[in-house]
Amino acid sequence: MQDFLHTTIRAAGAIARDYFVRGVTHSEKTSVADLLTEADVAVSDYLIAQIQANYPDHQIHSEERAADINPGARYEWVIDPIDGTRNFALGIPFWAPLVAVIKDGKPFLAAIFNPMSDQLFSAAQGGGAYLNGQRIQVNGVDTLEHGFGVIYRRSGFPRVERYIRAMDELNRASTTWLHNYGSMVAAAHLASGGIDFYLSNSGFDHDLLAPALICSEAGAVVTDADGNPWTREHHDIVIANPRLHPKVLALLK
Repeated sequence: MQDFLHTTIRAAGAIARDYFVRGVTHSEKTSVADLLTEADVAVSDYLIAQIQANYPDHQIHSEERAADINPGARYEWVIDPIDGTRNFALGIPFWAPLVAVIKDGKPFLAAIFNPMSDQLFSAAQGGGAYLNGQRIQVNGVDTLEHGFGVIYRRSGFPRVERYIRAMDELNRASTTWLHNYGSMVAAAHLASGGIDFYLSNSGFDHDLLAPALICSEAGAVVTDADGNPWTREHHDIVIANPRLHPKVLALLK
């Protein structure tokens, strides 16, 4: 199943890359920040078709479908066809298909593929995290003073005021670099040691399940804003290495 996941997400990324190179049109789903392109639909359809052909009894949840396929099955595939659609639609090459596989209600496999850089981040529960087949782990940064962090906060979602205060405190009290990459590829780079921390108050299962497993398997601590272990259907997520995580979490108190 893991080999199938890796092969299929690479093929899905190639489809998306072709659309990206040609250029796409887009429409708004819920807001100007929540876009849909023909590529999102095409990649979703491809992934669903491949999963159904190989695992016809599995549940499939895609961001671009109104209803799940085979709800209640032991295995569930959770798909974000193009995470970072706004980047994709505007010609910014920082986006990726995300796929997580849930087994008996628990994260089992995950993959994030950036076709623009040919980087496949992957993990299996209890088996570690990998980038193009090489083992990866989080960095050992233990201070926020010169940190490199990603914060994504969105109005209308839980704890937004706490995230705004955290951003303000970091801006005033340190030389931390704060970015919003607009894609969960950022969390994958945390898993490989490039980024120090990641905060978001507005993710969904299709956004967060794959990076949460990859980061956890790379040695990160993954919680909600209150310090509880992150679980699906929680919009907020806090990710950092074990030494830095308490300091990041303190910003949200």
